Amino acid sequence: MDTYVVELLKSFFYVTETTFQKNRLFFYRKSVWCHLQSIGVRQQLERMGLRELSESEVREHQAAGRVLPISELRFIPKPRGLRPIVNMDYIVGPRAVYREQEAQHFTKHIKTLFSVLNYERLRRPDLLGASMLGMDDIFTAWQAWVLRVRAQSPAPTLYFVKADVTGAYESIPRDRLVEVVARAIRPGENTYCIRCYAIVQRAFGGHIHRSFRRQASTFTDLHPSMRQLLEHLQDTCALKEAITVEQNCLLNVDSRGLFDFFLHFVYHSIMRIGKRFYIQSQGLPQGSILSPLLCSLCYGDMENTLLSEIQQDGVLLRLIDDFLFVTPHKAKAKAFLRVLAQGVPQYGCEINVQKTVVNFPLEDVALGGAVPVQLPAHCLFPWCGLLLDTQTLEVFCDYSSYAQTSMRSSLTFHRGLRAGRSMRHKLLGVLRLKCHSIFLDLKVNSLRTVCINVYKIFLLQAYRFHACVLQLPFDQGVRKNPSFFLSVISDTAAYCFSILTAKNTELSLGSKGALGPFPSEAAQWLCFRAFLCKLACHRATYKCLLAPLRTAQTQLCRKLPKATLAMLEAAADPALTTDFKTILD
Repeated sequence: MDTYVVELLKSFFYVTETTFQKNRLFFYRKSVWCHLQSIGVRQQLERMGLRELSESEVREHQAAGRVLPISELRFIPKPRGLRPIVNMDYIVGPRAVYREQEAQHFTKHIKTLFSVLNYERLRRPDLLGASMLGMDDIFTAWQAWVLRVRAQSPAPTLYFVKADVTGAYESIPRDRLVEVVARAIRPGENTYCIRCYAIVQRAFGGHIHRSFRRQASTFTDLHPSMRQLLEHLQDTCALKEAITVEQNCLLNVDSRGLFDFFLHFVYHSIMRIGKRFYIQSQGLPQGSILSPLLCSLCYGDMENTLLSEIQQDGVLLRLIDDFLFVTPHKAKAKAFLRVLAQGVPQYGCEINVQKTVVNFPLEDVALGGAVPVQLPAHCLFPWCGLLLDTQTLEVFCDYSSYAQTSMRSSLTFHRGLRAGRSMRHKLLGVLRLKCHSIFLDLKVNSLRTVCINVYKIFLLQAYRFHACVLQLPFDQGVRKNPSFFLSVISDTAAYCFSILTAKNTELSLGSKGALGPFPSEAAQWLCFRAFLCKLACHRATYKCLLAPLRTAQTQLCRKLPKATLAMLEAAADPALTTDFKTILD
């Protein structure tokens, strides 16, 4: 494979992933890809201000002061256009110049700067403004605001605005970014300590998981001994059942040196496209671990400076460059949209009005001729993979991103001697990712909404189950060992229910005899219904599983109260899962 097949493919095709087909690989003929790449380079010359360097200029940059490794810039196809990605881990150039030691030195400085910026944003959360650094942050902010709104009587009418920035990374003004970072780390005033340690934990299924972490601090809040650090981690991170190994500790990391490295990183990063070398004269490269955090810091400063008054009585959330503003005041919603539509040139912020979504009319708002998408006042409002009910504020998962994508290409696992065990581990691992608090929390969502979310999670799991079965070796099909596959389905129901109860510790969901608002038997019923819905479409493959699943579901129907069963039937209504019909096997 490595000697002949791969080399033959590389000789005739450019092989790449895309932003719209998960992990599926696309094969472009070299001539076609060269034409596409030339279009991408022309676009980047305008957006990022790329300036081509001659060989002599490259040698001068290498010889001058601190050397930054030359990174590779590649393009990933999007539905409309190409996304530039700078691979900071892929170092190009002769080994005589780009020694492994220099690359490690560069990576160490990047990680140190990243740790320090994270330390500062945790110590001063206002630095990030409305930035959300993941689904956990979104859930925390949304839950707090929802509970505050529901305490009001009568319930206010809410106005939603969704907007995303056009070319966020390429348009950020560097001088403004330098000012923001300087205020965060205060060059010459702070001295940091960086402690590196490793954590070894036993994950689900007995697998050993290792993670390497860095923790920044100043001398005022330094934990001198490892014991004190562990006590701090247990209080702040709920660290338990883990082996923690101290690696090293960097003392006296001067903020001035870090800031100088940051300036060099921003102004003197060289990238290669094909066989040519370029230097970026504006914006930030996509691909560095620093880029999302730096973008969030810059827009956070913009929100604190220009949007603080508009945010009163509402909630503003932003995931990197995707804004969501919800307010009970229509005038403030229009003012927010007007500010972003006009653009904020001092921060390089300009939204794409055609991708903007609102749930109220905009007859009197001048947006330069462009028309946002207008949804009904009461609807499921889409934002960053979520569907937000504009009236009840409950949260559903948006599965539209799976439309016309192959489930097989989005899910891979090791098909070796223990393919079945690997399949079980993979399925339970991805299930845990989908069972997020924002979908299962009963303070934000009603029990009916949680049931719908759980059923859709199980239905997606059934699609993944089928995708894994199609990838099993020929001698390990379903007919060979039906009891194993039935146990995988049962484990799916039990694992999801355990996560659900862990997310709602203050409530008693069920008791013996299938009693309670949502007992474990209810989770089993939804799981079996979801798998029957999918596996029945492939009767020839799953004939030996369908009858046992139907029997188990019938037995559950006899145990569950009529009211609970009616709620489950409503949650499994096929009209609520039309998005799944467009998913490809």
